[in-house]
Amino acid sequence: MRITEHIASSRMSGLQIRTVIIAIGLVVLDGYDVALASFAAPYIEQDFGVSKTALGLVLSGALIGMLVGSIVVAPLADRIGRRNMGVLATSTIALGMLIGPFANAEIGTGLLVLSRIVTGVGIGALVSVIGVILAEYTGRRVYALVMAFYAAAINIGGFLGSLIVGPMLGTNGWQFGWWVGFVLSVLAAVATFFLLPESLAWLAEGRRADSLQRLNVLLTKMGQPTLAALPESEDEVVKQTGAIRTIASGPLLWQTLLMIVSYLAYMVSFYFMTTWSPVTVAGANQNPALAPQLVMAFSLGGILGNVVFGVIGNRVNVRILTPLFLVLATAALSFFGLNGPAMPGAWWALFVASFFVSTGTAGFYAIVPTLYPTLARSTGYGIVIGMGRFGGIMAPILGGIAFDAGWGMGMAFTVFALPMLVAAAGVLTLHLGLKRSSRRSAAAERLIAAP
Repeated sequence: MRITEHIASSRMSGLQIRTVIIAIGLVVLDGYDVALASFAAPYIEQDFGVSKTALGLVLSGALIGMLVGSIVVAPLADRIGRRNMGVLATSTIALGMLIGPFANAEIGTGLLVLSRIVTGVGIGALVSVIGVILAEYTGRRVYALVMAFYAAAINIGGFLGSLIVGPMLGTNGWQFGWWVGFVLSVLAAVATFFLLPESLAWLAEGRRADSLQRLNVLLTKMGQPTLAALPESEDEVVKQTGAIRTIASGPLLWQTLLMIVSYLAYMVSFYFMTTWSPVTVAGANQNPALAPQLVMAFSLGGILGNVVFGVIGNRVNVRILTPLFLVLATAALSFFGLNGPAMPGAWWALFVASFFVSTGTAGFYAIVPTLYPTLARSTGYGIVIGMGRFGGIMAPILGGIAFDAGWGMGMAFTVFALPMLVAAAGVLTLHLGLKRSSRRSAAAERLIAAP
């Protein structure tokens, strides 16, 4: 039995609870960082006097960075340690936030785009490694619920930002949101360094000379028996061939490709909703102050949806539950567009749409890490989440082009809701494929055991 499997079957200790709280707190910060551009967009549009296509590039900046962070930076965590990567990631977010306020209309949006890209690099790396640590320290009984809260943390960050910081942008300028993000990111880097423990599975693989000592310290804090020696590696294939080659071979290849396509499709719909729903409604009503209110709507809807998803996910296989919610999300997001920008109807329609759309994040976060062996987990998870960011990058840009071309809300949100049907089909295909593989393995074991 792997050490993480033994811990998962035990009662949650104080260290594990602290780790869960810190991890979720870090994703709350990510949620604020991601949502910031959405509720600041009307003020940026006024200040810089740019088209919606140019504004789409600003909105996509963080997503471009998240792609780099997930694919290029996060795999380094399998070498230097996942906690160390968490510290590096939060420090990178702070740097990106520091750059933003120096952008102005005279020099254009280039510096603002750079700020969002650097911030996104940190977010992409952080989400990839924190998700893995969280999965290792979470007990099996509450795994689906914790991962749902983990996914909801993105919406919580957006909600708190739009509720507290959003109303201040009218008097303090859009730059105020970046300064708040900088301070929060510095505090997060300090908390990660002092309070977040290292990945148990990473230590168990003996990457450092003091791995056994550090592992035993953590085991003692969790009330677990200490080890006389590091457990025998169950990832010898990964050690010999490398994480990338492991992921690109055998069943993991088709599972990874399927999840990349599915998550990419989901990201198109998710980020079209989060980036364009606030600015579209605010623009139609000629009231920039409505943007933070719309961010609150999809944040609250996402929080509630993820909690409900997590409660049901403790009883129903998430590989079945996720496609069901994605189909309902497609209908709900289309309805938001057809309902139009009139308030308060638009607020409630977006709340309902986000209730279903946001659960896809919880579904993918719960499914993807379980597909990979320990030493390839950050790499595999990072690649799937990172490649999926292409969908997030495309959504704001394509949305800006669509609106500049004269598309109305009904057509735009209906068309951009359809990719979630592709995501639903992909997850369901994965589930059926894993069930077939499980049945074949069970049949082979019975044949071997037969006299």
